[in-house]
Amino acid sequence: MKVVIIGNNVAGTFSAQNIRNLNEDVEIELYTQEKFPYYTRINLPELISEKISIEDLIVFKDNWYKSKNLKLHLNKKVNKINPQNKTISIEEKDELISYDKLILALGSTPNIPPIKNAVVMKNDKKGVFTLRSIDDALEIKDYIKNPDVNKAIIIGGGLLGLELANQIKDCNLETTVVEFFPQLLPRQLDIECGIMLKEEIESRGIEVVLNATTEEILGDGKVIGIKLKGGEQYDADIVLIQAGIRPTIDLAKKANIETNRGIIVNEFLETSEIDIFAIGDCIEYKNQIYGIIPACMEQSKIVATSVFGTKNVEYKGTTPKNTLKIMGLDLTSIGVIEPSKEPSGGWEILRKADKKDCCYQKLVVKDNKLKGAILFGETKAISFIYNKMEQNVSKEELRKLLELYVYECENCGAKYDEVTMDVLFKDLPDDWKCNCGALKTKFKKMND
Repeated sequence: MKVVIIGNNVAGTFSAQNIRNLNEDVEIELYTQEKFPYYTRINLPELISEKISIEDLIVFKDNWYKSKNLKLHLNKKVNKINPQNKTISIEEKDELISYDKLILALGSTPNIPPIKNAVVMKNDKKGVFTLRSIDDALEIKDYIKNPDVNKAIIIGGGLLGLELANQIKDCNLETTVVEFFPQLLPRQLDIECGIMLKEEIESRGIEVVLNATTEEILGDGKVIGIKLKGGEQYDADIVLIQAGIRPTIDLAKKANIETNRGIIVNEFLETSEIDIFAIGDCIEYKNQIYGIIPACMEQSKIVATSVFGTKNVEYKGTTPKNTLKIMGLDLTSIGVIEPSKEPSGGWEILRKADKKDCCYQKLVVKDNKLKGAILFGETKAISFIYNKMEQNVSKEELRKLLELYVYECENCGAKYDEVTMDVLFKDLPDDWKCNCGALKTKFKKMND
């Protein structure tokens, strides 16, 4: 059997690995228009600031592919799929490549919002960029070396946008982040933690503008700034757009494979065409597009069994889960993070906000089960959270995990419960007093 995979991204590469783990004899070929073997996109901003090299980005070198008996074809853009003949064709090549099973790991492209002049100025290389590949990073790195480039605007305050802002700032450019939503990282953080992150970013000399819709890129021969919907203008010598992703579906559409926003797949990651599967950023499953690494990893295991026809593992969607660093700060976000947006009640929240040390921890519980968590600037609870998601937990073990205490006034017996208070007891001012007039020194920790 011959399995052809289009795409050497995380979804395509790990699908190849998982298929090989199940069968040593199946022929596996990967085709990609990339110049490089599989590399991590998360660290692309550090290539711009020259903190890492291209070699550092590449996860699997040539020897890895040889050891797995995987045939990787670089610089090969697939321009046609023929499901009836079970072939694909490569741009500027006459030969047809046959397959028994085809996996589409087409990934995604940067989303460019409907901003006047954005697409034209990007295509004409007039100072507007997106960051998705090594080539993009190298172009940006070269552009900011121009002595006339001193001010940068990043449109989009997502994970990659914020890290990009951090690295651009480290290149000694005046840096501004413009975010459409009223808070940073609304999918990963609640409002309180979003405010804390904004303050931390601004303390590093990066301006953050929230609730801002960019209407127009200004400039003619080159970019000179942006204009917001409200009329405000910001000067810029370079504009970097990091406003999410769009699933890559054109190749599938041309082959009459069913698509919507993404390539439609079922629970076995099968498309509408027999023996063609799709995974990763390019797919749509039950009206949802994931676009996150954990989904790619999970899907790569399922498609590996599906290509052999066993169909004993179904895809049921992926719980949103992120563990990464933002500007050197650890962030873990998993599951339900904002119960107020959920349809039913009965939610409980334990939170610990330590603004002095820029740490925020929030656990979300329903029916004594752990449903979600935010851990920002603090890593000690990560293993517990991952092991206990959707499991029964007690209030006391969660208190202990977050080191949240109850303090009792030795004078009147009043209690200060850190779970229900906005300020940790240690952060209260020295002259803080209980209702009875006793100072904080008269309070004793109860559940140490």
